[in-house]
Order: sequence, then structure tokens, then C-alpha cells
Amino acid sequence: MKRYVGSGIIGLHFTQEELFLAHGQRTGQTFHVGSMDVIDITQHMLEGGEYNTLTLGPVIEEAIRSHRIKTRKAIISFPVKFPWIRVIDVPVMSQREMSRIVRLEVERLYLDSTVEKLIDFFPLDDSKDKGPGGTMPVLSCAIPKNSVAPYIDLLESAKLELIGIDLVEVNVLKMAALQGVDFNDGITLILNFNTTSTDLMLMENNKLQLVRKVGQGKQQLREILNRTMPPDDMARRDLGNTDFTVPTEHLSLAGEYVTSMLGEIRRSIEFYLTDIKRQEGNVSKVILAGSGYWPTNLPAILGMQLHLPMIDLKFERMPDVICETSFSREFPACGVYAPVLGSVLRGIG
Repeated sequence: MKRYVGSGIIGLHFTQEELFLAHGQRTGQTFHVGSMDVIDITQHMLEGGEYNTLTLGPVIEEAIRSHRIKTRKAIISFPVKFPWIRVIDVPVMSQREMSRIVRLEVERLYLDSTVEKLIDFFPLDDSKDKGPGGTMPVLSCAIPKNSVAPYIDLLESAKLELIGIDLVEVNVLKMAALQGVDFNDGITLILNFNTTSTDLMLMENNKLQLVRKVGQGKQQLREILNRTMPPDDMARRDLGNTDFTVPTEHLSLAGEYVTSMLGEIRRSIEFYLTDIKRQEGNVSKVILAGSGYWPTNLPAILGMQLHLPMIDLKFERMPDVICETSFSREFPACGVYAPVLGSVLRGIG
């Protein structure tokens, strides 16, 4: 994809509950993230489970205007029920030639050749000086083309130009790679939290080995806390906030959620080791990210039973990225913005 300079790029990440917005520009080798926002998706912005372009479009337009963003070029990401994601080893080559090779490989490997697809790719390791005959791992993805139509109409109503589409899972992996996460150090578990589900990914030897969608997301955890927290507790009134923190004395109330999540994690790891890898292995670390990253002390909640090093995606681990918004101070873990930031950095990179 063409890289955009000048007035930069708008990133939009859609969920059924919230719309995440970010804007970034590039100066030399430095990336400036100057605006971030979260727009609540209310019922009048939906119609039959789909976005209402007449009501949501103007809201997006006003949010962009309020941040004094001049560009109209946007890259979007949104949840896809069954995304096709693979790591393909390709020879070291130009981006144009790589695009052709990846498309041929995706067409060969995609299960349904009759489906019209949108295909994208992201080199996971293009920094090493490899000689002739060398290869590099390329994260490749494909989605049905018809899944994009509602978003095209919505962006038109917001007077935006759609220049790219990203997969949420791919953006999270891109952000982790930008922060220097070593995917060659044992098995890495990536938890990409959504509103009503979580994408569970296993990486090993720089390759994405397994992707599963499980039914534990932000909404389920919020419902459990709402049910178990004392009725007169002052913290209850903040349960709907993105930056909510579970009081230390109430961490154990999330035990039901953690137990359920750990059950899914164990089943996934066991399946990978016995049916795919067919040999022993250990998870070395866990990466937490996603628009459903909630509450702010999620690592402490999972850490009650998941005794592994946990990595939050943080702004300070990306020295070339300057976040010029108060968000980085109010909520230092940028994992909640990983889906939309991945799109912005790709567009201006």
C-alpha cells in the first residue's frame, strides 16, 4: 500500500459498542500520533444490527472536525468472524513482487476458491541483511470482499476516502513486532480482546501457529463484576468507563471469568502441542491487547491464575512513535488502541 505523508492518515476501528479513532503523521523517521478518541456506538446509530450511515456518519465527521484533522484519507479495521491468516515464507524481493507472490499463495491455500477476497500482507522480518536465496516470513490475510460494503457506505457518509482495510488480529501482531517482541523465544500467547470475544493466537518460531476465537470478552467480564460487586460500592458507577480499574479488594470477584478464560487457553495449547506440533513445548509469555482490553489492571486479574510474564503494549517501547495526546498518560497501556494504531502506522510508515 502507498505510504501517505503530509496531512497523515486517519485510523478507524469499528466494534458494535465503540468506534476507535486515531490520527498520525510522519516527520522523517518519527511517527506523530496527534489525536485519539473513542466514540460510543448508541442504539440510534444501529439499524438491524448494522451501522446507520445517516446517524453515525455525521458523528464521525464531527469527531474528526473537533480534533482539527485535515486529511480525509482513512484506513479501517473491523472484526471478521472467520479471517484467513497465515505466515508464508517468501524469497527476499521487492514489495511489488512480494504482493504478486502472496496473492498467488493465498489463492492456492484459501479453502473456497469461489469467494472474492481482499488480500493483504505484512513482512514480519525484513530488517536482516539476507543474501540471494534468503526468505522472510510474511503475515498474510484474506477476508470476503462483501464484508466491506457497509463500511464503504459509512465512510462516504462521513466524507472520508477509504484507502486501506486491516484485520484486527494482524494489527495487534504488527504493534507487538514494532515494540520488539521476540516471537522466536518459545511459544508466545497473544490475547486480542474484543467486546464479546477474544482472539487467542499462538506464535512460535516467528510463525503464527494457531488462531481461535473464544467467547470471553470485555462484556462478559463487565457482567460478572456488575453481578458480584457489592451494590453500595462506589466503584460500580465507573464500570462503563474505558479506563476503569478494579479495586484491589475486588480482584477475586473476576475469578469466574479467569477460570473460563484459562480453560480455553489450556485447550488451545494442548491442541497445538498434540495435534499440530506433536511435541512438548512451553508458553514463555503472554501479550495483552485489543479494543476490548478492559479494565486497566487486566494483567493483575489474569495473573491470579495465569502465572506467566505478561507484556502490555506501551508507547515508551516505541521510541520512533511520539504520542501527543493525554491518552498515553491517562492509560499507558496502548494495547486498547493497537487495532487502530496498527492501521495508522502502516499508512504513514
